[in-house]
Amino acid sequence: MRLLAAALTLLPAALSAQTLPCAPRERVLAFVIDERGETRLATGEAARGASVELYASDSGSWTLLLNLPDGRACLLANGENFTATGGLQPARGNPA
Repeated sequence: MRLLAAALTLLPAALSAQTLPCAPRERVLAFVIDERGETRLATGEAARGASVELYASDSGSWTLLLNLPDGRACLLANGENFTATGGLQPARGNPA
């Protein structure tokens, strides 16, 4: 978990918007919310005024977004079979 947190902190500096699929935030949210049926589950602040958001749906689809200070949102990752853990879990041991 610390490695992920460290990586997310460095993302705005390490990855340029040219290497990520980015678009105006409202356009990205229309895709995530309206087309994928996902709702926001978590947010976090990142470096240089950026933030991250995790979205998921009851069907198991999930999306991780990086929001940039200039109003764009970038798709960091997405997938299927998302399962909520019911609160914060320890970073070690069984991930389920």
